[in-house]
Amino acid sequence: MSSFYKRVAAIAVPITLQNIIVMSLNLVDNLVIGQLGAVPIAAVGLITQLVFMLMIMTFGAAGGASIFVSQYWGKKDLDSIEKTLGHIVKITLALGALFFIMLFFLPDKVLSVFTTDVHVIEVGSVYSRAIAPTAFMSSLSFIIAMALRTVERAKIPMIISAVALTLNTVGTLTLVFGLGPFPELGVFGAAVATLFSRAFEMCLYIYILARNKTPIRLSLRSLLGFDSAFFKRMMKYALPVITNESFWSLGITMYAVVLARMGTDAIATRNIVSSMESLGFVFFGGLASSTVVLVGSELGNKNFPGAEDNARRLLRLSFLVSIFAGLLIIVLSRFLVNLYNVDVSVKITALRVMLVLGLALPLKLFNAITIVGILRSGGDTRAAMLLELLCLWCIGVPLVATTGLVLGWPVLLVYLAMLPEEIVKGFLGLRRLKSKKWLRTVVE
Repeated sequence: MSSFYKRVAAIAVPITLQNIIVMSLNLVDNLVIGQLGAVPIAAVGLITQLVFMLMIMTFGAAGGASIFVSQYWGKKDLDSIEKTLGHIVKITLALGALFFIMLFFLPDKVLSVFTTDVHVIEVGSVYSRAIAPTAFMSSLSFIIAMALRTVERAKIPMIISAVALTLNTVGTLTLVFGLGPFPELGVFGAAVATLFSRAFEMCLYIYILARNKTPIRLSLRSLLGFDSAFFKRMMKYALPVITNESFWSLGITMYAVVLARMGTDAIATRNIVSSMESLGFVFFGGLASSTVVLVGSELGNKNFPGAEDNARRLLRLSFLVSIFAGLLIIVLSRFLVNLYNVDVSVKITALRVMLVLGLALPLKLFNAITIVGILRSGGDTRAAMLLELLCLWCIGVPLVATTGLVLGWPVLLVYLAMLPEEIVKGFLGLRRLKSKKWLRTVVE
């Protein structure tokens, strides 16, 4: 095996295994909630959508920071990596505070945007208030995990995630159904298990940093300090990524709003589909992180031909992986859908949607690697932002809203209306790659 593929494997395999663990345990959690009926599925699914928005925004902040971390890692400039993390943590904690307010103080108002079902709002509000503190915990853990992966220490987040999510799954099973000496708490029990596991996960990351055995440092000085010139330079590239992910998550939330307005069964279908669609993207995190490191580190050293060659190899690899993952989704969906306690019509719709999404996965993964991995690695974040948001808001959202709310099409056809956006995005993304305008160094 060449040194290139050894580095890809060292980064991608632990992250892929971590994603498989996350997906598997989240699926178990989803199935546990699924035994309680359509209303709990819908309620937890809608709050999860709000938490998803936070994590996508945090992903944007982490993505902006990773441009610098990867290029500084190529130069082995650990002090600048610490300074980058100190500044980006401030942003993510501010985002955490905003979402804590929504989750704890305003859950009924947030849920009423998605649904008019009073039972869904009532159950969702209970779940929301219980998990509200995780807004801070998850954001901090996410940033530290990103940094560890970018400096090629991907095994550490994998182990921490496996431990924390195992605790979450065991806690969910125990508290939802009241196993052993524990009371039966239903949806509230699932929220308590999530809160405890996220707190434990954050403590593990802080412990790892405190041991000072990795290239990542995050001292009190870097957290409290502020370099306005450095921050301005970083935000030149990071702000488009944060804006991109924020408005992208809002656009995806609009999809959820449309489906929620189509009825509780449509919400349940989306929740089932989302839990299985994540299977297709278990490989995305590993491939995207590999791209950021292997392209970004070459750009940091001004090895532009090497960066371009690595990008081509990773795109070819991601295409092959996406075909396998798409087929895996289609096959496994036949078994997993039957585990949900929902109407047969919901199961049939979910199966048909998963067939469509499985076939479309190669295109979606190509777009994701192009934007998140390659363009951002070179600091071409403004072009990446325009490419993603124009396709989403000018093509995807109008088509989904029109077909779902105006024309009243069935759920399957509404999902099909999401695909033209990906086709246009793929065409424009390929043109941007060929322009080579993303081949640049940003850390000088």
